[in-house]
Parts: sequence; structure tokens; C-alpha cells
Amino acid sequence: MVECYQQLSQFQKAETLLNDQYAKFKQANLLVELGYNYQLQKNPAQAKKYYDLSLDEIRKIPANVYSIAATFERRVIPDYALKAYELGQSLEPKYNFNYQMGVIYGQLGNVEKMIDTFLDESFKNPQSYIMIQNQLAKFMTEDEESEATFNTTLKKALLLRSQKSHDIFWNQYLSWFYVQQKDYGKAFIQEKAIYKRNPETFANIVNLAQLAMDEGDDETARDIFSYVLENTQDAELQIRAHTFLMSMKIQKATEKDFPAIKTELDALLAQFGINPFSLPLQILEAHFVTFNMNNPELGKTMLKAALDININKYQAADVKMELADILLFEQKFNQGTDLLFSD
Repeated sequence: MVECYQQLSQFQKAETLLNDQYAKFKQANLLVELGYNYQLQKNPAQAKKYYDLSLDEIRKIPANVYSIAATFERRVIPDYALKAYELGQSLEPKYNFNYQMGVIYGQLGNVEKMIDTFLDESFKNPQSYIMIQNQLAKFMTEDEESEATFNTTLKKALLLRSQKSHDIFWNQYLSWFYVQQKDYGKAFIQEKAIYKRNPETFANIVNLAQLAMDEGDDETARDIFSYVLENTQDAELQIRAHTFLMSMKIQKATEKDFPAIKTELDALLAQFGINPFSLPLQILEAHFVTFNMNNPELGKTMLKAALDININKYQAADVKMELADILLFEQKFNQGTDLLFSD
């Protein structure tokens, strides 16, 4: 009803209703609503009076900060929302409003303060890490000029923290930053630094290689997969790396290179064996001999053999898709369609 009265510019009725409600229930956030009612009437002095009274309610009972700050935010009064959060946090140290305050700093255009608040909160409370990165990412995708300024400020802040603490947390953050910039080479430098200090898994490095590959940064992807091959004994990772490296080699090869590539693929399959783990290499070689060496019969033979090993239904689907491509290449359209819709 208050909002309806305000939409109709019947501000006195809105004020009466708010005063009645406050007299009955003493809800502290209604003081904010009373101030906002005056703000709508372009009476900033009276609005400020009630906003300040609401802050006094936080001083009396710090828990009031939740409803009061939320009301300031809902009414888009960010400067007072920030004052409310700061006051509540100062009165009750166990309260943590750093995330909310970071958002408000951004709304107020105080980019440096926003970044510092968000980064400090990320380090103290890793559970907020993703949520904060999502907020920062919003500022990295605005218009070109403000984006460049923001990115420079964020990069500087991350580098300073990395140099001061030498905690791998900041290497991870820098890696994330460079990925947002699609600078996968610099992200790889950070991931290598992380791996050297915590050599438990290649998961992040392999994921980075996949991102670089998807974005067409083949040079960085090749460097990453080469690094993986040099530093892991995990057969599945090795196969994944070899598959990518051979795919790149095939893309750039000329006809005179084909025999050597075929020999290399044969050697890799001899090394890793014909099994479910080496299926990506098997499919790659079948594709290569069919479409590059113009030998579809050999390609089909290899894929049919792959269907006879103990692969799951998703792997079988990959094999059938490749087999159907070969049948289409041979202009055997009906057979290709039948294969795709077979069990």
C-alpha cells in the first residue's frame, strides 16, 4: 500500500501508514522507508534525518543491520547501505559484510576499494571465491575504456598480493584473471608455478589446454600438452596429450608427411595398446587414414575393431559417429543413417 501511495504521489498517506506500522511493531527498517518517502518528495534534509535515525537503531541493536542495510539497498541508497554495513561490522566483529560492501563500492564507482575488499574477502573465506570472481567478471566485460582501466587495476592488485605473500592462492587468482583475458600463455605460467609447489594433479593444466585449444590458441595448447607429457606418468593424460599434438600435426601436414604420421600413430597405439583408454588415438588414426590417406576401408576396419573392445556406450557413440562419417565419405548414405540410429 505504501508503494501504491508513493506511485500516486500521495506521500502523506504513505507516511501515515508507515508511522502507524512503526508505532505498532518498532521495525527499524521502517525508518529507512520514512526517509525514502521524504526523498521521493525531494526533501533531502528530512530524508537524512530518518536515515540517521535508522543507523542509531543499529547502534542500539547491531542485529538491526540486516534489515536496515537490505532496505537501503532495495531503495538504491548505496552510500547509507555502506554506512550501515560498516557500522554493524564495527559493533559486532563476528559479522562479515565484506561481499555486500564490495558490491556497493562498485556501485559507487570506487573500483580500487571494491577490488581490495573482494580480494581480501576471497583470501579469508575461500567459499566466497567463485561468487566474488563472478562479480569481478562483470566489470571485465563492460565498455572497452572502463574495461581496460578496471583490468589494469585488478591485475596490479593481484600481482602485488602475489609478490607479498607468495601464497599459491594468488597464482590461482592470476591464472583465472588471464583466462578471462584469453591470455592462456600467461595463465599457463601461473599454473606451472602452482604445479611446482603442489604437484598433485594436472587437472587445471589440462583444462587450461582445452580452453586454449577451443579458443584457437594452438601454440599455447601445444606447449601445455608437451609440458604434461614431460611431467606425468598417467597413461590417460598422456594419450589425451598425444591425441591433441598429433591432431595439430595432421592439420599442418602435407601429403609427403603422411607416411611418417601414420608410423607415429601406429607407434603410439603400440605403446598404449588397443583399449578403451587409447580410443581417442584409434579414432584419430581411423579419421586420418580415411580422409587424409584416402583409405576408408582401413579406417572402417579400425573402428569396427574398436567396437569389439570393452568400451562404454558413450565411447561407442563416438566410434559410430566417426564410422558414419566414413560411410558418408563413401556416399553410402543409407548405411550411414542406419548406423547412427542403431542400438
